[in-house]
Order: sequence, then structure tokens, then C-alpha cells
Amino acid sequence: MFVDENVLKRLAAATLEARGELSQREFAQLLDVSQSTVQSWENGKNLPNLENLEKLARRRGMLVEDFVAYLYGRNRGLTSKDILDRVEVMPSRDFAQVMRVMADRLDTAKDAPPVVKREKVAGKEEPRIRLELPQKTESSELNKLREE
Repeated sequence: MFVDENVLKRLAAATLEARGELSQREFAQLLDVSQSTVQSWENGKNLPNLENLEKLARRRGMLVEDFVAYLYGRNRGLTSKDILDRVEVMPSRDFAQVMRVMADRLDTAKDAPPVVKREKVAGKEEPRIRLELPQKTESSELNKLREE
């Protein structure tokens, strides 16, 4: 099967970007593939199957359809930054709907951030929100978060 060289180049760049600071071994474990598989993607030697394309797409914050279109040069793909840019100018009604979808997703996500619990305050209509932080947080980690 012939694959356009540009597709393999884009895949290599996208794989490197998705891997970020992780080693090839760490990234391979995260995707549940072998290190040599990741290496073959980064060297433009092989294309991932559909399941692994989806994993790469998610690591880049994209739908698999957008990622494949990006690889074939049909568009640049929709990234998280694109979504944030759109949210900034979104009408309030649309924004509220997006927030509901996000809240539903966070309720079921395994890798979700800390849970926000709502408590009814007697005599008041608006609930008070309490943020539950992880149990063990090192002081150096807290200082890093404060600096950001």
C-alpha cells in the first residue's frame, strides 16, 4: 500500500507533539503499544491502526476524524486552542450548554480534576461550592501551583 510521504511526515510530527516530554517507552505504555511502534510512527515508517489513531488524536485534543484530515492535509484540525478561542466569543446560551456537557463528562471521567461538591445553604437560593483537593499534596507542589 502506498502512503503519501507528507502523511508520514505529519504523523511523525504529531506523534512527537503528542508524546511531549514523555520517553518513547512511557508514551508507548500510555497508549498500550510497543516502544518500537512509537518509534516507527516518529520515523515515518508505519501508520497506526484506527484504534491507535484515535489514541493519538485524543492526546492532541482532537477527534479522530479531524486528526486523519490533518494527516492528509485536508485541514489543520481542530485543537483545544481553537475550541478555547471559539468559547471566548460564544453567546452565553451556547456557553451554558457547553458547560453542561463538560460537567457531564467530568462526572464520568477517570482522569478528571478534583470534584466540586455543591451544598445547599439554609435560607439561600445559591449553593455554596466546596472544592475537594487531593489527599496528599506536597508543599513544593503547592508552591509551584501558586507561582503559575
